[in-house]
Order: sequence, then C-alpha cells, then structure tokens
Amino acid sequence: MSRSTESPVDVDEAVARINSRGAKIQQEQLEQTLSQLQQDGDLTAAQRLAVEQLSERLVERLLAVPRASLQDAAKNADDERIETAISLFE
Repeated sequence: MSRSTESPVDVDEAVARINSRGAKIQQEQLEQTLSQLQQDGDLTAAQRLAVEQLSERLVERLLAVPRASLQDAAKNADDERIETAISLFE
C-alpha cells in the first residue's frame, strides 16, 4: 500500500541487502568458474581479470532494476514494495 508520507521502512537497508546478496553470489560463482578454468589449463592474469570484470558487470546490471525500483518505492513511501524486496534478498 502506498502512503503519501515518508516511508518508515529503510530503503537503504533493502539496497544493502540486495548488494550483499549479489556480492555473495557473484563471489561464489566467480570462485567456482575460475577454479574450473584453472583445472582446464593455465589461466593468464588477463583472462582472470576479464572473468572477474564480467561477473561484476553482470551482477551490477542485474541488480540495477531492483535498486531503481526501491528508490522509486521510497519516493512514493511504498513500504509494501520495500518490505517485499527485503524479504526476497534475505
């Protein structure tokens, strides 16, 4: 439900949870991928860097929409949408 007053639900907490969850998944998948690539042969520093940058870009782009949605929800004091986002990224 939207309200016209400022949202008591902390949108910064919701964004922090999204960022934290994204970083955790990114790191897990990056480690797994780099390990697999290293098993298949030598991995150059440039290749490792390319894989790391790719993983960071993917996470950043995937999380951009939820972050923007939360900012919009905060502007509209939409506590329900913020609380839903928090629960989705626990």
